[in-house]
Amino acid sequence: MLRFFSTILFFQFIFFKSFSQTTIPFAKESTTSETKIPIDSLSYIFTNTQELKDELETFNTFLKNANQKPLSVKENDKNTVILILDKNAKEEEYHIQLKRSNVEITGSESGVFYGLMSLFQWMTQSAEKEKIVLKDNIHDYPNFSWRGLHLDVGRHFFPTGFIKKYIDILAMHKMNTFHWHLTDDQGWRIEIKKYPLLTAVGSKRKESILEKNFDPYIGDKTPVEGFYTQEQIKDIVKYAALRHVTIVPEIEMPGHAQAALAAYPEFSCDKEPTEVWTQWGVSEKIFCSKDETIQFLKDVLDEVMELFPSQYIHIGGDEAPKNAWKKCPACQRNMKINHLKNENELQSYFIEQIDEYVTSKGKSIIGWDEILEGGLAQNAAVMSWRGEQGGIEAAKQHHHAVMSPGGYCYFDHYQDSSKSEPLAFGGFTPIEKVYAYNPIPKTLNPSEAQYILGAQGNLWSEYLQVSSQVEYMALPRMCALSEVLWTGEHRPGYENFKTRLKHHFNTLDKYQIYYSRVIYNIKADEKTTAKGKEIRLIAPFKEGQIFYTLDNNHPTTHSTFYQANSAIILPKNTTLKAQYFENNQAKSKIFIIKNENE
Repeated sequence: MLRFFSTILFFQFIFFKSFSQTTIPFAKESTTSETKIPIDSLSYIFTNTQELKDELETFNTFLKNANQKPLSVKENDKNTVILILDKNAKEEEYHIQLKRSNVEITGSESGVFYGLMSLFQWMTQSAEKEKIVLKDNIHDYPNFSWRGLHLDVGRHFFPTGFIKKYIDILAMHKMNTFHWHLTDDQGWRIEIKKYPLLTAVGSKRKESILEKNFDPYIGDKTPVEGFYTQEQIKDIVKYAALRHVTIVPEIEMPGHAQAALAAYPEFSCDKEPTEVWTQWGVSEKIFCSKDETIQFLKDVLDEVMELFPSQYIHIGGDEAPKNAWKKCPACQRNMKINHLKNENELQSYFIEQIDEYVTSKGKSIIGWDEILEGGLAQNAAVMSWRGEQGGIEAAKQHHHAVMSPGGYCYFDHYQDSSKSEPLAFGGFTPIEKVYAYNPIPKTLNPSEAQYILGAQGNLWSEYLQVSSQVEYMALPRMCALSEVLWTGEHRPGYENFKTRLKHHFNTLDKYQIYYSRVIYNIKADEKTTAKGKEIRLIAPFKEGQIFYTLDNNHPTTHSTFYQANSAIILPKNTTLKAQYFENNQAKSKIFIIKNENE
């Protein structure tokens, strides 16, 4: 048995070195080819199918953006990437076959694109002086149809150039859904021509709360503003479509509405003037349930649905305080006329009207799991964020659901010790936990499980002020989620994934994507003895070395070398500083443990 296991490990190692299985996400099926092709020998790309011209051009754009030489668009009998449309292939399925000195990519339009994204990774993964050889044929397809990443632009606005880069990041990891959170209490970011004050007033905030100074409130005195014009949105939607990314817009209702009500207070219950909210959290301001408000939202959604061809329109539905409804004569009258028992049922009545209207336009609504409270609208899908229960309930009622539980999928949470990380919303979601996630709850039977469309990672921007912060929080956790959603149970395990990430970082570097290097961080076992703290350090990878100091200096390769599994005794009033190195280069943050005199 041991010999068999060792043989498997040996072949995985050789297989891995081929660079045909270094992609993220990991390819489902591969077989060794009789052909071996050096990746740097590929010089041409060609298709005789008009439907694949966009895929070809978009692939070359990716290479240019990564400062790589694009392939010449020319038919040639060698050193060529040949794109072939297979109309019988399943959506998003592709094959890569090595034939003579050529690479053939066959599949549906989206499948061919994803095959090209695998090729893009191979062409950008190599370190300096490293030679990559392709030696495997690939057959690949996704486990889930909804492979998503979310971005909140309500709290902080991000320019169109970054939104396109964000879409690129999704596409190169075979993610296909961008959930664009466009409105909230703190900002309205989409132009609605029928209601110009939504952006003239609602897109501008005088300041933001400073860090977490809620009580007493302290503001940062820095104005925030910005919105996307309809022409900009059309351009971004077209850009995303070329990368096979569907944009699902979110227009929050009935809560998270203060920015809209700052512009049009007549759609609130008290009709009193208000300002765009400067705090984080949940505002008490909420849309009134009266007919005039419903019509206003239908008008808004008319323009939204015209801009976004996606099947789903996200209508929020979460964290809607109902104190205003309890005091509002119009809302109480609505409850009485429609025989509603409480304000939760009034919210369902509110959402049902929107559901009926969106359905009449040939589209569907999706909302956060609070839309289950008081009864789920007839055609609604659920996005489960407060754990998995909302998705489970939706699936049992035969409604589609997308899993996005905070403990696994909230990338605004810390990914390492909060002491070593930038200020974040809170929580702790390490990359290994993301990688271990299974979007199908065990409590669902097979007929119910089919209603789980997939999952997505969420990035709320209270503490993400610039694009580099968004990238740092998203990556590489999004890489882990992409493998969960694409490869599913075929994924080869976290240690394999972590090793592939080291090559993948070359791709991210070439695309100028900022990411966390948390996988390089040192871990430690610690216990207290009579002599002091006893520390055993754990290196992230076997091929590197740990060096440490006890004199408060930063470690270098000339510092004390840490022998694996040995104990470091840390006397009182002493600080241990350790760092992980590969090829004489520091890879980790400095790991610090203090033994202070109590």
